Amino acid sequence: MEKPVTLILGLGQLTGEAVARRFADQGHAVIACDPQPKRVERVADSLRDKAVVQQEELHTRIGLKNCLAAAIEAYGHVDHIVSVPPIPPNVTLTELDVQEFERLHLRSVRGAILTLQLFEKHVARRVEEQGDTMTRRSQFGSVTFVLSLSAQQINEGDFADAVVQHSILGVMRAAAVELAPKKIRSNAICALRPRAESTEVKWLKQRTPLGRASLADEIADAALFLSLPSSAIITGEMLTMDGGRSRLSGLIDVDDD
Repeated sequence: MEKPVTLILGLGQLTGEAVARRFADQGHAVIACDPQPKRVERVADSLRDKAVVQQEELHTRIGLKNCLAAAIEAYGHVDHIVSVPPIPPNVTLTELDVQEFERLHLRSVRGAILTLQLFEKHVARRVEEQGDTMTRRSQFGSVTFVLSLSAQQINEGDFADAVVQHSILGVMRAAAVELAPKKIRSNAICALRPRAESTEVKWLKQRTPLGRASLADEIADAALFLSLPSSAIITGEMLTMDGGRSRLSGLIDVDDD
């Protein structure tokens, strides 16, 4: 049976590497791309023979084309994409530099749209070339965006992050409808990603019934699930991983120690 090929766009601080490792361990051929050279070097050394890791810009057509081309050159095709957009810095509405925000927002939304457009073209070429071999499948491919919890729940001071994450979520949902007839699925994971929360333990426990952020490995497992043939009916959905935060009314009484 042909090995599935997964392209990871963005490594994040921990998440992208965990996704790459999990997919590789499950028998996927993995290509991972990120614009930061130091991060690429670190993850390439960590993953070694588990994944191909290379530096590319992820908000330009040429950069994303290079990512797809690398996967196609190495493995002939791409079945799944997991996109881990960068989290904008915490900025309030009052302090927001509109010009800088426009740049960040445009890069994020453009990257999401270009990713979907290029993947759709790639899948269409595969269907045309392989015919019946492809058409017997329940899905031709999937795209999963890994977003921060700001896509669903907004904290004071996270204005920039919330707007960017909501925008990508909108792209995902609109694409799910347009790409469904082509058997391409589009979903998102909205997770309390490990970031500043780790340094604010009391605040985190007051707001989160399970008392912690999502682990990178847990996000990776969720991304793997959304790529499986057994989830081929799921598209346009947001899987929330918030430790029960969205179901909590008020705050949990937590001891200082």
